[in-house]
Amino acid sequence: MTQNILTILITAVLSGVVVYFFYKGTDIIDVEKKKKESDELLAKTKEEAVKIKEEISTKVIDFKKTSEEDTERRQQRIVKIEELMNSKEKSLLKKEERLKELKLKVAAGQEETQSREEAVKRIEKKQVEDLSKKAGKTVEQQKEEILNSYTVNLENEMVEKLAKEEEFLKESAQKTAQNILINVIQRISSPTSVESKSVNIFVPKDFIKGKIVGKNGKNIQAFEEQLDVAVIFNDLPNVISVSCFNLVTRRIAQVAIEKLIRVPGEITKEVVLKTIKDAGVDVDKELYGIGRAALDQMKFNPETVDKEFIRIIGRLEYRTSYGQNIMKHSMEVGWAAMMLGGEIGLEINTCKVAGFLHDVGKAIDQEPGEKDAHDRITKDLMEKYGHSEAEVHAAWTHHDAEKQRTPEALIIKAADAISAGRPGARQESRYTYTDRIQQIDETIKGFSQIQKSFIMSAGRDIRAFVDPEKTKDEAMIEVAKNLARQIEENVVYPGKIRVNIIRKLEKISIASPTK
Repeated sequence: MTQNILTILITAVLSGVVVYFFYKGTDIIDVEKKKKESDELLAKTKEEAVKIKEEISTKVIDFKKTSEEDTERRQQRIVKIEELMNSKEKSLLKKEERLKELKLKVAAGQEETQSREEAVKRIEKKQVEDLSKKAGKTVEQQKEEILNSYTVNLENEMVEKLAKEEEFLKESAQKTAQNILINVIQRISSPTSVESKSVNIFVPKDFIKGKIVGKNGKNIQAFEEQLDVAVIFNDLPNVISVSCFNLVTRRIAQVAIEKLIRVPGEITKEVVLKTIKDAGVDVDKELYGIGRAALDQMKFNPETVDKEFIRIIGRLEYRTSYGQNIMKHSMEVGWAAMMLGGEIGLEINTCKVAGFLHDVGKAIDQEPGEKDAHDRITKDLMEKYGHSEAEVHAAWTHHDAEKQRTPEALIIKAADAISAGRPGARQESRYTYTDRIQQIDETIKGFSQIQKSFIMSAGRDIRAFVDPEKTKDEAMIEVAKNLARQIEENVVYPGKIRVNIIRKLEKISIASPTK
């Protein structure tokens, strides 16, 4: 029924479409001709409708068959799933029953274990009571005695371990310290610096010397009185020599003379005094520049340092100690202190600051009216310009004016000795050296027990041989101490002097062949 209705509808639609298009584009038509064509088209459409009907019927039959097969497969699958569910349900029930059995067994085991534990506790309690009665002490007293015994044993073991560790550290401390010092000294590769007390200034023409000296020497007299320097004109041709104990003053004099050389025309006393004043201003600026450069080289930020303090630091460039330039010495101490502090885990920045500034007091200790020693001036300057207590203490105590309270302070003292005591760091005249060796020799001759001696390593090492008949082995330590004490009292020397006492005993016997 459905198929017939569908066929009729398709036929009607196709007929209407054909008639519509047939009449749409024609104004005057031959009705008979169009009717014939319409009948033919209608017949053709019916044939196509029959074919479509057959195709649809075939597809419906196939779809029905496929649906029935699919439904049958689904039903079979549902049956299998139901069977599997039933099987799993049975298995789950079996597992639940087994679990219940296990729980019952565990509960029974726990009850048995608990009863046994209670029995063990009762037995232990009875045993403890019996032992307490026999020992005549309570359980608490016995526990306390055991703990005290363990505590005493542990303390004794700890004391023994600490004593062994202390002994080991004492034995290895000197070797470790020597290795650290050798490593630091090898890493410091800065050249030595020996400064002269005088400076030579080149003069293009000799008549300029006369202009600077002035009539009757009034100009040069005013110059020397104003600056407290010594100026020599006739020592070398075309050279003026300036010498002064204060190197900052010497630098001002040098700049002033260089300015006077360039002055055209006559040089009067007023010109000399004005030139000295201008030279002082120029040197003041130069000192500030030197101070900034030194801070940059030591990796400080100059912007955080007071300008006046920078100028004071710059003055170290024109200060020497035993001929050693204090600026370079201060840098060496700062670097050595950093390396030493880094080796043993100290505060590196404190070591660097204190090491670099430990001699900053020498920048002004030669100024007129300044009576304090340079280490005390260092303390005052560092406190004035805002340095920490740790930095101030480590810097100013390197000459033992106050006992060192921090490891950083001891490091600064060691670094100062490294820089000042290394070979070539300080200048010493031949006369001073000879005088010191003679003083040591005379001191040694004052000991009747000593037969002969050798002064070695520029007076830093003494090897003295004692008379074995007059001095026994047990007395050698006393001789060494007495000789060292006499050298400390009678001789002025840098660093330390090692005293070695040697007792050489020879006994000779001759073996003769028996007759």
